[in-house]
Amino acid sequence: MTALAAGAPPKRSEAPADDPRSRRRRRAAVARRLLAVAPEAAAALDWEALDAAPGWLAMSDTDLMVLARQVGALLSAASIRLWIDGARIAAARTALGGPFLQALQALPEAQVLPRNVAPSPRIDSAEQVAPLLRTSGLAVLQASLSNATLRRAAASMLGNHASTMAPALAQSLVARAQTLVVRTPPPARTQGPANNKPTEGIKA
Repeated sequence: MTALAAGAPPKRSEAPADDPRSRRRRRAAVARRLLAVAPEAAAALDWEALDAAPGWLAMSDTDLMVLARQVGALLSAASIRLWIDGARIAAARTALGGPFLQALQALPEAQVLPRNVAPSPRIDSAEQVAPLLRTSGLAVLQASLSNATLRRAAASMLGNHASTMAPALAQSLVARAQTLVVRTPPPARTQGPANNKPTEGIKA
C-alpha cells in the first residue's frame, strides 16, 4: 500500500525531523504537485519517499524553471564568468535575474565548479542562454533525487534526461543555487514617471 493510495499508510521514515509540522506541509505540497502531473507514478510513492522529497518539487512551473536555469548557471559558471559580449550577458540577466547573475560573477574562484568535473553545455549565442541553462539545470535537479521512485514520478515535471552526475554533487549544486538566491537582495524598486507606482523588475 502506498502513501497516496487508499488504505492504511505505510511505515514512515524513521529519520527524525527538526520541524514535523513543516515536514508535513512540505510532504503534502509535494504530493499534490506530483499527483497533478503524474498521478500513476505518484501513487507509487510511500511516506519515506515523500519525506525525502525536496521542497522545490512543490514549486510552480514558473518558479521551478527559474531554479532550473539558476542551477544550470552554477554548472556553467566557469564559462559564464568569461563572457564579455553584451548579448549573452543580457540574456543571462533576464534568465537568472540581475542579483543572481551578479552574485554568480562575484563567486570566489574556489567556489566555482571546474569545467572538467561535470559536462556543461556550450553556449555560443544569446538565444541559447535560457534554454540550455534550463535543460542542464533540469537534468541536475533530476539527478539530485536519489530515491528512484521519486525520480520517476518527478520525470513528468523535469523531463526524462537526468544528468549522470552523482546525487550528492547534484544536491550540492541545487542547495548552492538556492542559497545564492537567499543571499542576494531583491532588485531595487523605482517610482514610475506617470502613475507613481513601482516599476516591475526584471522577470526571469
